[in-house]
Amino acid sequence: MQKKYRLRGRKVFNYVLKKGDSKKTKALILIYTPSKYPLHVGFVVSKKIGNAVVRNRTRRRLRESFRSLIPKVVDNYNYVVIARPGIENLDFENITLSLIEALKKAELYKEEE
Repeated sequence: MQKKYRLRGRKVFNYVLKKGDSKKTKALILIYTPSKYPLHVGFVVSKKIGNAVVRNRTRRRLRESFRSLIPKVVDNYNYVVIARPGIENLDFENITLSLIEALKKAELYKEEE
């Protein structure tokens, strides 16, 4: 994912976590807040997921999955994706489907362009 889409800064990250609305799936939690700037996204993978290798692999899969969905995601929002235990066992396709499910619950996924 390009750097321009990264959610940067502790203040912004904490603001999204505290003030944002959330939608949950079995594999992840999506927290989002409206923004006057273009789309930004951050990822959280806690130590409950596994060792560093597993967490980094999970984070890479989440990033790539979200990157592929960027054209269909509503712009002008800040997103934080929190991985839940069990996501490390899912393949890439199921992670993408889980992200789509959470975005649809939040009504932030555009079906057609």
